[in-house]
Amino acid sequence: MTINLDYLLERKQATEDQIVTYLVAHFYEPMHHLALTILQEPLAADDVAQETLLKAANRIHQYEPHSNLKAWVYRIGLNEARSYLRKQKARQRMQRWFKRETVVDTAVPSPETQAIQNERDQKLWQAVNQLPEKHRLPILLRYSHNLSAPEIAEILQLPPGTVRSRLHYAHRQLHHLLTQDTVTL
Repeated sequence: MTINLDYLLERKQATEDQIVTYLVAHFYEPMHHLALTILQEPLAADDVAQETLLKAANRIHQYEPHSNLKAWVYRIGLNEARSYLRKQKARQRMQRWFKRETVVDTAVPSPETQAIQNERDQKLWQAVNQLPEKHRLPILLRYSHNLSAPEIAEILQLPPGTVRSRLHYAHRQLHHLLTQDTVTL
């Protein structure tokens, strides 16, 4: 039997176990996939997905019942992934400062990731990763997570027209990058 979390939250009858169980059952896989598409590191994606659900459970009192729970959890997940990237970049800057040399990224994609991606997919991901964050995130949310423009707008806290504009611009940039074969390795 599935619980209606909004109903229980509205009546302040949701137990901590019910909240955590619901969030894990409905959002762990999407949050892991979101983090993986942004971070491209399976272990980091696990950490971010778990941290997202912990924060969502701990902050469930901030969620307004009968609003969009999916968008609320995705916003937390997106912020967690961004935070992870910021911390990772700061750590890399410190390492370079201490070593006084450029750190070479030697991260190797997992065998699972390599098996899934063929050459065309790799070029596409490389092109997507060349986009600025404000254009990359709507593309990732739209095509990796099958979210609509209004859902993306709610997650990113932007007007829907801005999301559509950014998606359009990102499509043009991707087309240019892929047809000009300027994707850098």
